[in-house]
Amino acid sequence: MLKAVVIEDEPKTREAITNIINRLCHDIKVVANGHNIKTGIDAIYNGHPDILLIDVELSDGTAFDILRHVFNIDFQIIFVTAHEGYALKAIKFSAFDYILKPFSVEELTLAVDKAAEAVSRKKTEVNLETLLNNIDNREQKRIVLKTADEIHLVNISDIINCEADSSYTHFFLKDGSQLTVSNHLKEYDELLKDHHFFRVHHSYLVNLNEVKKFHKISNAYVLMSNGKKVPVSSRKKERLLEKFNLL
Repeated sequence: MLKAVVIEDEPKTREAITNIINRLCHDIKVVANGHNIKTGIDAIYNGHPDILLIDVELSDGTAFDILRHVFNIDFQIIFVTAHEGYALKAIKFSAFDYILKPFSVEELTLAVDKAAEAVSRKKTEVNLETLLNNIDNREQKRIVLKTADEIHLVNISDIINCEADSSYTHFFLKDGSQLTVSNHLKEYDELLKDHHFFRVHHSYLVNLNEVKKFHKISNAYVLMSNGKKVPVSSRKKERLLEKFNLL
């Protein structure tokens, strides 16, 4: 039986999460809950959870205030939030799961079941380090990329370009390595667009700081710092020129 802890300052939401997990998530039981920083920290230490569901915004602080006080974090974390601000963006960069309020029963149970499957892998630490660093700096500098076998902590500036391959995305890095993750390119387009990345083609996302040349006549393409020629779709040419003028 896996143990879950729920930290949520809204009593009705806390009760709803607890009831849904206990009734619908097999082999998982909520063993403790909290509603602020102190009771949240106590719930984690007393409950020894395998899965933590935690509200981002609490009455006296944030989820990150609690996590900074917890040592040896070896449990899966699901963030619960009603806001799509910088905190949610940091969570996405760090590859943590989250659910947005108001959430459905299906959304909650899917997130909990996914966390339960990941419990055995115990790879939360590197994600959390990235998350807290990004929260502190407000500007995300690193991103967590999960390949089939490993979790990689990558500096955003080290990414040269990304390439779509069905439901996978290939990342090409400055050191010549390539990482493949099982997420759509669209997800990384949203995450990286504020970091001088531009989707020049349906299948390609490039770091504008790594573009060496833009061939803009027929069969337009950009030449990247790694020597790769990336095609530019005709409908993206003008917008790409505008982007270069803003650099």
